[in-house]
Amino acid sequence: MAESKAQARNAVEPAETNEQTNIDSNVTRYEGDQPTEHSVYGKRQQDSQLLFFDGQVPDADTARNGDVQEQTLAALDQIRAIAADSGLEPHDLLRTTVYLTEMDQLPAVKQAYAAFFDGQRPSRSVVGVASLPNDAAVQIEATGVKR
Repeated sequence: MAESKAQARNAVEPAETNEQTNIDSNVTRYEGDQPTEHSVYGKRQQDSQLLFFDGQVPDADTARNGDVQEQTLAALDQIRAIAADSGLEPHDLLRTTVYLTEMDQLPAVKQAYAAFFDGQRPSRSVVGVASLPNDAAVQIEATGVKR
């Protein structure tokens, strides 16, 4: 059985020529993956109509002067702007991952989500981290779907 799995792995066709894989990462990027006007981070669209948005952090001023709720709303606003560039609305976001430098700030994140998402919010995971870009307290990545 192990032999047949190895044969199956070896039978996989090579990647498309417009694909680039960073050997330091398991993330594959395509030529179309470019930063947007709203963020230095890009987005990646799959044929399945799913869109994956890189982590968004508040701008440096909001990170310095805003509390976690304000920072969360700022990151969600950036996601909304990037999603709108692809024709998505907030209700098209299916899943988010929230990275927090202080897990005891989760209630503030929940309040921001309740204020931002009218009605149904996307599923959410929260991960504690040591630090984030811009010295932000929160970073959010998202997955959306084109309907």
